[in-house]
Amino acid sequence: MATSTARRLGQAPLARGAFFAAAHAIATFVAMTLLGCSPHLVGTNDAALDYVLEPDPGHPAPSVETLAAAFKERLSAAQITADVEPTSDGVRVVVDADAASAVDALATWRGGIGVYALDGALVPSPASEKPVLDEHQIALSERTPRGEWQTLVGRAPPAVALGLGELTITSIASSLHGRAIALTVAPAARSALAAEQAAHPGERVALARDRTVMATVPIEELLATPILVPFGDDIAAYTRAAHARALLGSPILPPMHRTAVARVAPNYPLAVACAVLPFALSFGWLFFVQRFDRSRPEPLWLVLATFALGGLSVVPAGLVEAGCGVATPWLDPTVMTLGGQIWALPIAVAVFTLVVGVSEEGAKFLGAWSLARHRPEFDEPVDGIIYGCAASLGFAAVENVKYFAIGRMSGTLIALRAFVTVPAHLFFGAIWGYAMGRELVSRRTNALEYLALAAVVHGAFDAVLSIDGLQFLGTAIVLGLGSTFVVLMRSALRFGAVPATRARAGTPPPSEVQPASDLARNYFRVGSPVAFYLCAGGIVLSALSLMTLGSVYELLHHRIGVGFVSLATTMLTAFGLAAYGASATIPLDVAVDLRGVTLAGSETPWRAILGMDVESRGARATVVLRTATGTLRLGPATAPHAEAIAAAVRAMRT
Repeated sequence: MATSTARRLGQAPLARGAFFAAAHAIATFVAMTLLGCSPHLVGTNDAALDYVLEPDPGHPAPSVETLAAAFKERLSAAQITADVEPTSDGVRVVVDADAASAVDALATWRGGIGVYALDGALVPSPASEKPVLDEHQIALSERTPRGEWQTLVGRAPPAVALGLGELTITSIASSLHGRAIALTVAPAARSALAAEQAAHPGERVALARDRTVMATVPIEELLATPILVPFGDDIAAYTRAAHARALLGSPILPPMHRTAVARVAPNYPLAVACAVLPFALSFGWLFFVQRFDRSRPEPLWLVLATFALGGLSVVPAGLVEAGCGVATPWLDPTVMTLGGQIWALPIAVAVFTLVVGVSEEGAKFLGAWSLARHRPEFDEPVDGIIYGCAASLGFAAVENVKYFAIGRMSGTLIALRAFVTVPAHLFFGAIWGYAMGRELVSRRTNALEYLALAAVVHGAFDAVLSIDGLQFLGTAIVLGLGSTFVVLMRSALRFGAVPATRARAGTPPPSEVQPASDLARNYFRVGSPVAFYLCAGGIVLSALSLMTLGSVYELLHHRIGVGFVSLATTMLTAFGLAAYGASATIPLDVAVDLRGVTLAGSETPWRAILGMDVESRGARATVVLRTATGTLRLGPATAPHAEAIAAAVRAMRT
């Protein structure tokens, strides 16, 4: 815990700060690379692709606004983030240049499934080999069971184009527990398939999305109702089927072609925001947590060092997660959601806990334990929560650099990460941080047990966010964790500095050496619960308002502009005021025992108390202790509680 101001300043040499800053910057870059994030920040490698509508005989051209919305929806189904804006005769897509080829493929694929008759005279060949084709042939790419790609040759054009024109696909559903999709088609499509089967009985056909083969089946199987499209028998088949279902369910696009592609001048303000905003969010939450430790605040250099170590912990956690996924798909959390199906929730929770929860919480725990836990400043139970949260927020800041870079700073992403994911990391760290501090006053506390609990909750949180239709439970978990955080904080603030730390400076009385948890203690509730719950409600309301604003703004506009920033700033200000009020009005417990009186983590020994008064204001009252260093106000509390506190103090002083 903090000592004198001079001592704190003496323990923050410039070299230490420079080391942590450099180490943190290097670790951020390495972590982004290891976790699959492009080494360049968003806005510094953009390309603009212009597409124009082509004439489609018999079908009226949609408005460019409708086209932009449909194209945006298709890109979202493919999990590609981009800015899509209507132009006078089409759309413009601004996307990271590395994803330009994928956007091109999605733009030229109108939608639906092509049924291609395979050329039986040609055998599949490795993808690296380019077969020589005539104008009646087309090269199709097929993924083998071993994960490699091979080339199939089909006859062009497709025999039947399901989903286009009158050959509509009326429904797409999961089948074979999610390893296949079942298609129901319109009568016209069934007639076309029947005609193809009659002309070429026994023919084997490829079902392809654009030029990517989803399955090869005998033509007779396409006459079943519904049509079954399998994606294999391996565990990754669930993910492939879910991805194909999302793309096939995206809007059918009109014919269009790309007319221009150009590199966009680097948007350095956006890149700076991408790098700075994650840290600003984490520092804001860190300030909120530190507000609860006002009596004897921790030295800033040690809090920031723990924050930096938490950021560095992204590297080992990322290596473990990546290694598990490479070792076996059964330890890949994204695969083990089985395509986001709700019945896969138990196994998803188990895998997310084992891989993500254990690795990330373990890495953050080591970041806090390796330095702060071994410092003499760590001498109060509340210190464990402070440093646990600091390490967790450092981790969240570095992790958010990756997500913000990929997410192109969308309003929804900012709101989700700011008010759901970042506080979730904070609360996970508070669980094992509480135990780390509780070990100072209770020998029965085992921090590893609380670490395991945090890993399980972390796994459950990530799992529900990955299961279709359960994302709302993520917010519910965060709200529950917020209530738990308040309980843990109140419990930790019942104790002051541990006697063993003060014993190093002298020889205290025997009662002062005895652990506080072993003494007979009386607790009395003080504070303003109504004000606290109003502030807590304000936190939730302002957070939900900003999340709603982000979603609506992204739906109506594709870029963050001045309007969004102005409204978001207003809501963030309201959020900050509500959070400040919650930290100031949280109900606490006055602890009275043989050593003295403890409130908000600050203990006043009996020998320092000179007198006592009770101030009454209607139904509320405050006990005022006159001490050798000033006054200590115990309250406000109800009048009966204040009288009980005064009676306990009188009894212990006599």
